[in-house]
Amino acid sequence: MPEGLKKLLEPVLALNTAKRLIVGAVALVTLLAFAALISVANKTDYRPLFANLNSEDAGEIVKKLKEQKVPYQITEDGKAVLVPAEKVHELRLSLASEGLPQGGGVGFEIFDRKNFGMTEFVQKLNYQRALQGELSRTISQIAGVESARVHLALPEKSLFKDSEKPATASVVLKMKANRTLREAEVNGVVHLVASSIEGMDPDHVSVLDSRGKVLSKASVQDPASKLSGARQETQLAFERAEEEKLQSLLDRVVGSGKSVARVSANFDFKQVEKFEERYDPDASAVRSEQRSDEKGSTTTTASGVPGVQSNLNRQNGAASSTQGGGSKSDETLNYEVSRSTSRIIEPVGSLSKVSVAILVDGKYELAPGAKPDAKPKYQPRSPDELQKIEALVKSAVGFNAERGDQVTVANIPFQETGDAAGEAPRWWDAPILQALMKNGLIALGFAALLLFVIRPLLKVLKTEPHQESLIPIPDLDAIKLVEQANKEQEAMRITQLELIEKVKQDPYQVAQILQNWLSRKD
Repeated sequence: MPEGLKKLLEPVLALNTAKRLIVGAVALVTLLAFAALISVANKTDYRPLFANLNSEDAGEIVKKLKEQKVPYQITEDGKAVLVPAEKVHELRLSLASEGLPQGGGVGFEIFDRKNFGMTEFVQKLNYQRALQGELSRTISQIAGVESARVHLALPEKSLFKDSEKPATASVVLKMKANRTLREAEVNGVVHLVASSIEGMDPDHVSVLDSRGKVLSKASVQDPASKLSGARQETQLAFERAEEEKLQSLLDRVVGSGKSVARVSANFDFKQVEKFEERYDPDASAVRSEQRSDEKGSTTTTASGVPGVQSNLNRQNGAASSTQGGGSKSDETLNYEVSRSTSRIIEPVGSLSKVSVAILVDGKYELAPGAKPDAKPKYQPRSPDELQKIEALVKSAVGFNAERGDQVTVANIPFQETGDAAGEAPRWWDAPILQALMKNGLIALGFAALLLFVIRPLLKVLKTEPHQESLIPIPDLDAIKLVEQANKEQEAMRITQLELIEKVKQDPYQVAQILQNWLSRKD
């Protein structure tokens, strides 16, 4: 046996059976605790490689991990694959280069495998499967959709149009937690499927959720429902736009996260057409004018002897008689009164009323004389500040009192949500710090075992042989010294007997008895 090991075991070998059992039990517990501490500290940290996988993708990924000899774990009933944290990003890039995960179902890659003995029926069936798989992958990329499954019914084409059956499709969507699709998004899914299949009508596409609820209610054959949905979308779009505009304005005034803006708008979707005809009695114009003049003609009557001489213009002829004519004038004026005719068609969806609610947080300031690290106290905003905010909001939304618009600004302290989803990563979550903490725990555990278990045990069980120093005694005092030595030996014998008796009665108190014995050696 090596000399060092022999010296180490000498105190243990010098003990009796009970003491050896105690030392062995303590040593075994110490080793087990230390081994458990090392095992926990060096446990491999597994992180999700992919989640929400279907069975096909999960099987292919596990197959690739086995080929690369990478340890993995499967959780969530086979939908998630975990790998060591230091290999997550490398494996994602490696699997992505091989087209994994594919997103569910088989796509057009089914035709990459050539089979010369394939029948026409199998080819058509594979084509239909490929279409269903590709559509499922595309729909699964929509925000809020966890997975999608598409079923197609593609009838054979007929030579006669009348006997040809239309193609139909059914889509089942599994949404993520607390997510729903708006009507516009459902219509987008319907038109996506209809546009991907030749000759398919959007009316022949049905969309359901995982609970069997039909989502594609508003079809083309229901114009009233479509019109109602369009009006609701118009109202929601206006409200969202106004809220974003107000929120950006308030964030610059009171700070980000210190205000909330909500807008409620009412629209008038009645279609009104008006005809107006107006007359202005003060304004007139000549429409037509008619004038007529009549005058009588003048006649001359001959006199004298008929013949040539009487008709010649001679002075010596007989004089003729003359009769004078009359005149008449008529004038007619027609006036037109001023008239205006108009046809007015009021726009559909005019804004009839706007209601705005603004919630503003107060200020948080340190009390006078408080320490810099003290918690700030809430201070409400002044009425002047609230009036300025209200004026800004009214100007931003185009406030119209005659229309019945309302704007309410309230100053209420905000409650802390405690939601750390958007917070920055904590510095103590860094991988290097996690590794240092693991190693520190190992060292701390080992030091604790040495200081609080092994060291006290060695002190209790440590025994030193009693050595008496031989001092020359003068002859005159020999008797006194012998008597004193006898008394000490008797006391030592009594003490040893008491110790042996106590050991027999309660062997677990051996450590305390030895300590009392060592304290009396002086």
